[in-house]
Amino acid sequence: MSASRPRHVLHVDLDAFFVAVERVVDPRLCGRPVVVGGPPESRGVVAAASYEARAYGIHSAMPMSQALRLCPDLVRVSGSRGMYTRASKAVFSLLGEYTPIIEKVSVDEAYLDLSGTEHLFGHALDAADHMRREVKERLRLDLTVGVSANRLVSKVASAFAKPCGLFDVRPGQEPRFFAPLPVKVLPGIGPVTATRLRDFHIDYLGVLAETDRWFLEETFGRYGPAMQQRARGEDRTPVCPPWERPEMKSIGHERTFAEDTDDPRLLRGRLQKLLEQACARLREKQLLARTLTVKLRFADFVTVNRDVTLAQPSDHDLEWWKEAEPLLERLCARRALVRLVGVRLSGLQQGFWQGSLFDPEAVAARDRLSVLDKLRGRYGEGSLQSGDRLWLRGQS
Repeated sequence: MSASRPRHVLHVDLDAFFVAVERVVDPRLCGRPVVVGGPPESRGVVAAASYEARAYGIHSAMPMSQALRLCPDLVRVSGSRGMYTRASKAVFSLLGEYTPIIEKVSVDEAYLDLSGTEHLFGHALDAADHMRREVKERLRLDLTVGVSANRLVSKVASAFAKPCGLFDVRPGQEPRFFAPLPVKVLPGIGPVTATRLRDFHIDYLGVLAETDRWFLEETFGRYGPAMQQRARGEDRTPVCPPWERPEMKSIGHERTFAEDTDDPRLLRGRLQKLLEQACARLREKQLLARTLTVKLRFADFVTVNRDVTLAQPSDHDLEWWKEAEPLLERLCARRALVRLVGVRLSGLQQGFWQGSLFDPEAVAARDRLSVLDKLRGRYGEGSLQSGDRLWLRGQS
């Protein structure tokens, strides 16, 4: 694209998407405080909340038991992943009529590049408004849209338009739009960074944009100048459609226990199962991983992580388990009840595991893994279990 050609980037976000889909199916839910999530007796959490429920202080990731205490009249719906996926496909199929350059961030959120489509749909603002009305009329879902010349500003703008709104930031007005906003609204600035900035009386993006570059670099390293550039509303990140999108960065699984536990056999069994699932996904996608992260969340909601990196990347369960078990023991040294355990494999690259000619046992073990993958694919993931995973039978 020519540097002189104006960009028109949209950030689209479906409002309270899971709840909205449930309301399409059951209109009796309209106007009532509704959440989607698991039951409180099985340690369920809120996956999505209607705006009526949010008025009570309910938000996603909140324990369902707490949500019900905040709002006794709350309506809980278990939800259907398949139904949400179908609704999402319908929405993005409709949006694809405006541009093929769509980067889907999640089931209910995406970036669209409308640059060069003015002769088809008029100004990007008009096209965005038409999108909103079409999604509402054809699918009965609410769409919020932020419009600007780049992804960053459009993302922030859409937050100001919720619910079911449209916010346009014209080219050249980005610094003026950002200046009065608190630093925490900028994507990439988390609570810790926001607190550090406030310690230096950098409370607003306008102040951050005018702070001496040398100070930010000295205080925050290379991230400092990049953060300042973004505080001015500058962003050159392209919208990447599926055919240009980079490969996934990690594969992970986690599990919340029905009851907090410190049983070492149960923890090892659950970790081993999660690791086997993650490695099976690596092999399915013909990927190798270099780094393993083990995660524990304790009963007091303190979360800790430990990771290890192999000299050679692998997708082999047994190789990773040799590293995972010591990490688990280190994490459990806190001697507290555990609420959640998780694993994540990162540093991914395309490839296949290669055993050493001098280690025939490892090669034979790899052959057995291939057989296990086929059997589990045919008869179910739980049809064959190993090691401490056997302890999971009858456990949560």
